[in-house]
Amino acid sequence: MKLKRFLAAALVAVFGLGIFSFSANAAGTYAISCKNDAYGMHLGSDYTDVAYVYNGVGVQLSNSANGAAEYLITEYDEAYVGNDCIYSGEANTNGTQVVAADVARMAINAIVGAVSNRVDQAYAANASGASATGLTFTTQNDGVSMSANGLVGGLGVWADVGNTSFENTQAFSSIRLDSMRFDGDASSYSVGVDKTFGKAMVGLVVSNLDADIKTTFNDGTYKQEVDTYGIYLAYRTSMLQIDLGMGQGDSDINTTRRDLGNDQTITGSTTADIEYSNARIAANFTRGKFTIMPSASYRTMDMDIAGFTDVRPSDILGNVAGDGLLFTSGNDTLTTTDDNVAARTVSSETMDIGVKATMNLGKIMPYLDLKYSSEDTSRATYVSEAGTDGNNAETAGTNYSSSLHIGGGIDFSLGSHITGGVRAGSINGRDDWDEDYFAGNVRLGF
Repeated sequence: MKLKRFLAAALVAVFGLGIFSFSANAAGTYAISCKNDAYGMHLGSDYTDVAYVYNGVGVQLSNSANGAAEYLITEYDEAYVGNDCIYSGEANTNGTQVVAADVARMAINAIVGAVSNRVDQAYAANASGASATGLTFTTQNDGVSMSANGLVGGLGVWADVGNTSFENTQAFSSIRLDSMRFDGDASSYSVGVDKTFGKAMVGLVVSNLDADIKTTFNDGTYKQEVDTYGIYLAYRTSMLQIDLGMGQGDSDINTTRRDLGNDQTITGSTTADIEYSNARIAANFTRGKFTIMPSASYRTMDMDIAGFTDVRPSDILGNVAGDGLLFTSGNDTLTTTDDNVAARTVSSETMDIGVKATMNLGKIMPYLDLKYSSEDTSRATYVSEAGTDGNNAETAGTNYSSSLHIGGGIDFSLGSHITGGVRAGSINGRDDWDEDYFAGNVRLGF
């Protein structure tokens, strides 16, 4: 019995020595899940003050009603799974609660970027008649698009592909400290068909966006595929151009993150319903070789994410530190409690004011594209810490409010049937955010 008490006291001492260790990759102090059915944080708020050991192991301070001995580690006010779970904060948060709103922003930008470029190129093909005859091949901010027109009845078919890279740049030093840090890439494509009626255009578009993100804040991943279909309308007078669109779709989401108690991977999957709309008005002013196109636009996307379960693997007895003290024959519970992630609606709403300036030099046509954006994108939500680690500076999600898009490029011609172009740009002024793009295009004419 004295040996058991000595070992238990030693175990508490080891816990105390390691209490402020925040290694980014090591398992929790005892390799026990943060939601172990016997010792997990789901036991309640008193878990930060009381540690439970059964069968009288350790130095008994008091007895609970069921005969289990309670042990209060008064010096540190902690319990067996250690700070790893108590201070987990964002690290104990599913990716949908942090990342989904930015995916919605990128999805609506990709859809509207593809359609807007299609409309601009169609009208530019024959500005005097505002028709969409001929064949064009153009680019959005982060991709390449092609449209083949002059089909049966003046029907136009076009396709668009793109890619963008992005990064949340909040300070990060360890998964056991607070941060919303993540980064990734999103690829997209759109396929559309449209027809012009004089100065008016009506079209249908099917779009896809595939986001692949590393969620540094919880040492996990976030993968989302967005599929939408919509309609767009446009009309152009001698000076003004108006276009608008709307659509809906669905999405599949798969996430992973690390259980900081036992280092095993927590997995989750869910679906989302999507709705979007957009509108734009622009003017065209041409003086000799120069064309100036000021514009104002609006776009929004709502994403309704269904509630789901984050599945935690069971603990592995052979990995549990101090087995025989923490777990005995009467309480060797290795099962864990899964996490219920509540349904959530995220949205991204943006208003742009911009200008595009183009110079026609014959074989080449350089241009500059500037836009100021006012944005309202849903902020991240996250699991709160059960205790404070003294580092709360990064616990809040960034409130994205405005940004400046600076881009430019050169279109070129290699004869009457082959033209193309390159462009590059960046998103600036969006707090804690980096985003850059580079794109090229080739136009084929028949």
